Amino acid sequence: MPSVVQLTSEFGIANATAHKVLRALREEGLTYTEPGLGSFVAEKAEKAGVEEVT
Repeated sequence: MPSVVQLTSEFGIANATAHKVLRALREEGLTYTEPGLGSFVAEKAEKAGVEEVT
C-alpha cells in the first residue's frame, strides 16, 4: 500500500485525510499495518476480490 506521504502527493489530499482512509480500511479488516514496514492488504480483502485502484 502507498504510504501517507505518497497518498498526499499523488492525490493532493491532506495528511489527516490519508490517515483517516488508512484507518477506515484497517477497521474494516481490509488492511493491516506493520510498525516500521507499512500497510498491507489483508487476506480478507484478497479473498473478497477487491480490485486495485490505479
